[in-house]
Amino acid sequence: MADPLFERVFEATAARVAVHEPNTARFAAVNPAYADALGDDPQALEGQSLLDIAAQDGTALTGAIERALSGDSEQVETLLKGSSGVAREITMELDTITEGEQVRLVSSISSIGDPTDEAAPTPSERRLEVALAGTDTGVWEWDMASDTVIWTESMERLFGLEPGTFGGTFEDFVKWVHPEDLSAVQTAIENAIESGEMFQTEYRIERTDGEKRWVHARGELQETVDGAGRIVGIVTDITDRKRTERALRQQEKQYRQLVERLPDAHYTIDSDWRITFCNEALANRLERTVEEIQGTHIRDLLPEVEDTVVERTFQRVMETGVPETFEYQHESGRWVRVQVYPYADGVAAVSTDVSDQREELLSILDATPIVVYRFDRDGVFQDVRGEMLSRLGLEPDDLIGDTIFEAYAGNDHVIAAAKRALSGESFRYTATLDDITFETHYKPVRTDGEVTSVIGVSMDVTELQRQRERMEFFNSILRHDVLNGMTVIKMRAELLADELDGDHAQYAQTIVDWCNTTTEVTKRVRRVVETLATPDEEHRLEPIDVSAILRRKVHELGNAYPEVTFETAVPDQVRVRADELLSDVLGNVLTNSLEHNDTDGLRIETAVETAADTVQIRIADDGVGIEDDRKRSVFRRGETSHAKETGSGFGLFFVDVMIEKYGGEVRIEDSGAGGACFVVELSLAGEH
Repeated sequence: MADPLFERVFEATAARVAVHEPNTARFAAVNPAYADALGDDPQALEGQSLLDIAAQDGTALTGAIERALSGDSEQVETLLKGSSGVAREITMELDTITEGEQVRLVSSISSIGDPTDEAAPTPSERRLEVALAGTDTGVWEWDMASDTVIWTESMERLFGLEPGTFGGTFEDFVKWVHPEDLSAVQTAIENAIESGEMFQTEYRIERTDGEKRWVHARGELQETVDGAGRIVGIVTDITDRKRTERALRQQEKQYRQLVERLPDAHYTIDSDWRITFCNEALANRLERTVEEIQGTHIRDLLPEVEDTVVERTFQRVMETGVPETFEYQHESGRWVRVQVYPYADGVAAVSTDVSDQREELLSILDATPIVVYRFDRDGVFQDVRGEMLSRLGLEPDDLIGDTIFEAYAGNDHVIAAAKRALSGESFRYTATLDDITFETHYKPVRTDGEVTSVIGVSMDVTELQRQRERMEFFNSILRHDVLNGMTVIKMRAELLADELDGDHAQYAQTIVDWCNTTTEVTKRVRRVVETLATPDEEHRLEPIDVSAILRRKVHELGNAYPEVTFETAVPDQVRVRADELLSDVLGNVLTNSLEHNDTDGLRIETAVETAADTVQIRIADDGVGIEDDRKRSVFRRGETSHAKETGSGFGLFFVDVMIEKYGGEVRIEDSGAGGACFVVELSLAGEH
């Protein structure tokens, strides 16, 4: 036994083998299977002889040993007992092996009977029982020659029996099987015996407490010396699994019944592109029966979907497992919206007829003073709708089929915009056609990442354009007439102030001061007018360092108002999307707190916080605050932040206009100190 490989085989094999000294038949080596069969450990047997553990007259055993040592293989039936004292009927084969020059006796046990009391469990059996304790699995063995059935304690518990109370025959087993399942169980066993393959079946049992449970049994046929064979197997309680399966089947049945009644078409497609299920709604839509549709390849059912958005979307969902939605027009002209979900090895789809909805939407578009149109990748108009067509003296059919490049060949502005949209850019632009100014928003439509068409929405902004022109004219008056006039008046007043004395000099200085104030207000009005007159798409925003602006403004106001305490919590280099007027905007908010509160002992706190793509600026004071019903109205033109005060209210109106132009928001909250807190939210620009 010196070879490690043979030692491992000897220890692990299920064959019950022992090696003995030739003269005394003492155990020299015993494998675990051999010792288990006798209810002992290998160490307990080593050193004893076969005759020491014989439970009957050893004459026959001695003779068999002598004949085996003389060169003849021998088989003998005898009674052996282990340290427990329980006798076991043993069929033993005796032979010899040669190790070098030394001959050794080998015994192997090929079958075990139990003619006396029930044998005590072997160590292996005890280990198995421990492993099965608390589980829903039992082990059984059926010796077909003696019709002896052995159940483990876990098997008895599974059937609701007390340990040791099972009768021990096949008939004792049969009486626990549900009568409706007995025939199937017997057939499965007979087939296993005839074929030699594994026995496997599911059946119901009726326990002693009256409870019916489902079990799964499987077993393996093993040969015996007498040729009759035996089956060893396990039984597992699968009642919970069966209940779950039954509940799922019921849910599926209810779901299918529900789906059958729904007006939307429901269907499933497997990975071979065959329709595995559909409801009546789909059958009615296709003017087929459910039986005709199920099992059919989708291309055989709908040849027109080949290499369309339908097939490509189904393929993507199968590959990615990500649900998608698309719209598709059947050859009949009806439009459907299809929601596609991963299902089993294919997809499930819910198809809703949206033709009526589209018609309603189109009728609304026809009555709306806009033009909505779509042209394909070649610029060919596919759809054109909208009440504005009549203003242009056109009907939809006048454009459908033509290209935008042909229809507007003389308008370079329109042609250039169409090319930009077909390149994948989404944008707005303004163009004039037949004395009507249109603002158009272009949105490219992509399929599989490629631009396949462009949707355009054009609205009449002629009146808005005229208002912008009027505002620009008004702005030019402010710039040339008012500001130039103020400059002249200021210069004359400054000369008078230098030449005059006393009250007259003071009057002249007052004129100078009012000129400065009027000039500053006029410049602010100009900025607002310019902002309002500039279309959103032309208003250029750039990264502005809000941190630097706030620090500079707070420093300037701190010098001007030493009696006010300013506190800042502003991180470095926070940039927002705005323009150069942001400095005036934030200056107006800070100045508002000073102008409408008693500055003696006033406290103003400024803080900046950044989120993923937003910057929040908070300017809070501990003054008198602003009433809730005025927190929105103070941003209107002509309003001030305090009900009892009068003034133009221009500052906060300017703030509101500019923040809106920046794409941000401004609001007023109560500060923690009882005053007002202005909250400005702007878009974060780049790294900071």
